[in-house]
Order: sequence, then structure tokens, then C-alpha cells
Amino acid sequence: MLQIMFACRQTGQFVPTGIETDLDTFVAMPEVLSMNKCPACGRSHYWTKSETWISDSLHRCGSTLPAETFLPRQ
Repeated sequence: MLQIMFACRQTGQFVPTGIETDLDTFVAMPEVLSMNKCPACGRSHYWTKSETWISDSLHRCGSTLPAETFLPRQ
């Protein structure tokens, strides 16, 4: 399974949202506001799909796929 990831606004660390998905489900996911408690800084961060990417590993940044690759330009 793939992890949905975001970048901590305080530390810049890549953080998993705790949501696992597959590519097709991620692409079909709506653009909604979500929130996670960040293990990197301890704060809560709001994020939308366009600010995330999916990764097959929490340790390999080279395997990430930016969400904006699949989002239509508005």
C-alpha cells in the first residue's frame, strides 16, 4: 500500500498522514480540507490533496509522486 504524505510546515520533514491508499483511489480522492497531528513538530496541520503526494516507503523520498501531477489546472 502507498502512504499519503505531507510536509511539516515547521520542520520541513515529510510526514505520513496515516492514510494508506492505492494510486487509483488517490487520483479519485476529492480536494477536501483535512487535518493531522504532526509527529515532527507536535502541532496540527491542515492539508488538502494538492499539498500531498503518495509514497511506497516512509524512508525513500525518491519514490514520491506529487499530487499536482494528477490534478487538473484551474
